[in-house]
Amino acid sequence: MRFNFNVVGPASFDLWIAPDDMRLTPRLRVVMDRTQEAVIEAWVHYPQLKEFGWHAHGMCGFKLDGESCPGLDRAERYEIYDADTNILLYRHRTGAPFRPSRVLSLDYTINQDNIAREMLFPEFALAYFGIHDIHFDLLRCIIDIKYSDSMLLQGSLLLKRYEDVVQAGEYVKTILVVDPYVELAKRILWLRRMAEIGKDPAQSWRVDHLQGPSAFAAGLDLGSVSALRKGFDRIDMETYAWLENPLTRDLSCTHPGETMKPGHWTLAIEALSRFHVIGHQHFWGAYTAMLADVLTLEGPALPERRVPEPVLQLAETLSRVKATIGLVEMDINLSDKVYTIIEKQWEKA
Repeated sequence: MRFNFNVVGPASFDLWIAPDDMRLTPRLRVVMDRTQEAVIEAWVHYPQLKEFGWHAHGMCGFKLDGESCPGLDRAERYEIYDADTNILLYRHRTGAPFRPSRVLSLDYTINQDNIAREMLFPEFALAYFGIHDIHFDLLRCIIDIKYSDSMLLQGSLLLKRYEDVVQAGEYVKTILVVDPYVELAKRILWLRRMAEIGKDPAQSWRVDHLQGPSAFAAGLDLGSVSALRKGFDRIDMETYAWLENPLTRDLSCTHPGETMKPGHWTLAIEALSRFHVIGHQHFWGAYTAMLADVLTLEGPALPERRVPEPVLQLAETLSRVKATIGLVEMDINLSDKVYTIIEKQWEKA
């Protein structure tokens, strides 16, 4: 999916949407004052989109205003979505302007553990979570949005793949670094849950792309160090790549499935040096304070959410399995550097 959105005036917009299925005529869903909703099919012809090969017939545009969408010009707040994907395209509220900042919160953790999003979400007109699940073309369109200066994007992504549009968008980049063994433990537990889901024929499609890693995690005896050592000695390449150094991968890789090499750590540390707010899970208060300072946020800071004890126990056990070193080595080096720098700065404060 691709789209282009022009703000012509108050409650007046010109836009087009090129859906993934180019045979479809796109539709908008407009929600006004949370009580009124309209679904509108495209009626404006964009022949150039057919010429580009982005749409079968070019009927994919809209001129949205109070006439084509009754009530839009009188609504105090409204949201505009692509009706088929539910992707948010525009949000407006009268009398309460959104924060004029563009923020990219890189969250490489499998459970999306950076809960700072809870204090950030209400501040921004456009907020997108779980951006790792958004298709490449659509995510580039979102990052490259020009019509809003109030945006929050959070999730995992290969930063170098989108570096040009991130830089052009002048995003404030933030990241919360977590203990690599804790993240490895969470990923193994997550894969075991996926393996259980895969046993249900109605949901097995959710695990089709993870059959190898899920089977590996499900076959581990988590209560025995010796059994874990034998299990990781037999790890397959697909599972190894899926578990390997997720922080370094997000910061340094350009393509999905890219083979990690020692040079990736250098690329990762260079990319990390260009972030505006860098935190570590062991200094949660420092991270939220820095975030509030850079974005001029007010209100109470979010309390820290402790890592569950079973996860900590598994992380400690994994740290005694020699075969896991390669899975976390580059991330440990990054994490230790961030930890040391923040510890020194926080002690001075």
